[in-house]
Amino acid sequence: MFSRNIPRLLAQRSIVYSRHLHAARPPRASTSALQIVQRRHMATPPPQVNVNAELSVEQYHEYSEEYMDSMLDSLEAFVDKSADPSYEVEYSSGVLTLSLGPDVVYVINKQPPNKQIWLSSPHSGPKRYDYSRELDDWVYSRDGRTLGSLLNEELSTATKEKVDLGLGPGGNFRASREHVPGLAA
Repeated sequence: MFSRNIPRLLAQRSIVYSRHLHAARPPRASTSALQIVQRRHMATPPPQVNVNAELSVEQYHEYSEEYMDSMLDSLEAFVDKSADPSYEVEYSSGVLTLSLGPDVVYVINKQPPNKQIWLSSPHSGPKRYDYSRELDDWVYSRDGRTLGSLLNEELSTATKEKVDLGLGPGGNFRASREHVPGLAA
């Protein structure tokens, strides 16, 4: 009796299996494949041309380390001046972390494969900065702003005081140590 029911059981299982497969697939939309691709393209940032292709790895490390060190000095002076015990700045292995309390954390890190400096901001979100030879500064290619000018603006808003880290706009970060009290070169 069991052997006679096997074909029927297999047929029922294949129907159930095919129903699960169809249920897992998204329902067919009335939009064409071209429209779906366009939507995905609009939701994803367009590919960016690496403007640092001519920047050698050695130059990238020299410029980014110099900038990160200068930014660290400026942020340490900012934290010391604020005298707020919840403010903290730390730099380790190419990652700079600035905490302005438990809910406001900036992370700035080097990205050697892309020859970029990345910023994760609690206010403006993630940004990728490329080195601009013309400005001698790190610039976000989508809006043309420098990393220093964005940090000045966001820290001024967060602290409700004017903040100038001496890193921009259009600034020469190599000379920025002269702008920070007690950090003259």
